[in-house]
Amino acid sequence: MSWQRYGRVFIPKPINGQGGSHAQVPTTLVYEKCIRVFYADRNKDGKSYTTYVDLDRSDLTTVIYRHTRPILPFGDVGAFDDDGVMPSFALRQDGVVWLYYSGWNRGVTVPYRNSVGIAVSYDDGTTFERLFKGPVLDRTPYEPHIAVTPTIVRIDNIWRMWYISGLRWKLVNGRREPIYVIKNAHSEDGVNWMRPNKICIPQTSNDEAFSRPSVVKDRDLYRMWFCARSSVDYRDGVGSYRIGYAESKDGDNWVRMDDKHGLPVSDDPWEMKMTCYPFVQKIDGKIVMYYNGNGFGATGFGCAILSE
Repeated sequence: MSWQRYGRVFIPKPINGQGGSHAQVPTTLVYEKCIRVFYADRNKDGKSYTTYVDLDRSDLTTVIYRHTRPILPFGDVGAFDDDGVMPSFALRQDGVVWLYYSGWNRGVTVPYRNSVGIAVSYDDGTTFERLFKGPVLDRTPYEPHIAVTPTIVRIDNIWRMWYISGLRWKLVNGRREPIYVIKNAHSEDGVNWMRPNKICIPQTSNDEAFSRPSVVKDRDLYRMWFCARSSVDYRDGVGSYRIGYAESKDGDNWVRMDDKHGLPVSDDPWEMKMTCYPFVQKIDGKIVMYYNGNGFGATGFGCAILSE
């Protein structure tokens, strides 16, 4: 099996002078006739906000609608999400759309901190409101830095999550850079999470940082795509993100095998320096990935389908 790339699907452009700088962390939700892709754009102050485009379900690369407004305002001043709101995972629960999202705060000693919130939609994913004003995943006594970017698999009454947990901040060329890994959690309600503080995939070096795990349960196998980078020269440089891959029989113990089903850069200019932030979902019997290229989403997002 290998990934068949279908090129860049969406290029961010300003609308009435607003937004258009990024289409970061694409996050899909399946509808009867379309695939909704939530993504993070940025305003004139550089704050990320969430909006979406709809793609034709019969042609996963054709945009049929672009939403032009944020679907959720920034949080209250001083809250965990007053500086940014980025999508992470969407699902339907009892007729309501839940959107797990990454909230941003600017820092002083470090550039920022991240936590996870939940927004809910009662109109099937057009407008959202916060389920809580505070985060459902945050720093703990054992995870003192970052908790962000979850992916979720529900099996019977058990919710399983894989997310990014910060290990430390490293000073690189006068700048603090975050180093984070993938951990897992479980819940009975999707709100209160038990976190065993276990690293799922070992780093290849102490400076390797992971982001955006995306997990699919495929028959008796858990399959995870993620992106990983160096802590040096990773902004479209030699240490930039690449999409990796791992497998697990139980969802807890993973074997990394990037060469098997990872997604490297290509010769296409929009993704020739970086591939990152994969979101993988089964759509009409196919395993489909939407992902970002150069500039952490500044060049838009593309599509790839896993061929048997």
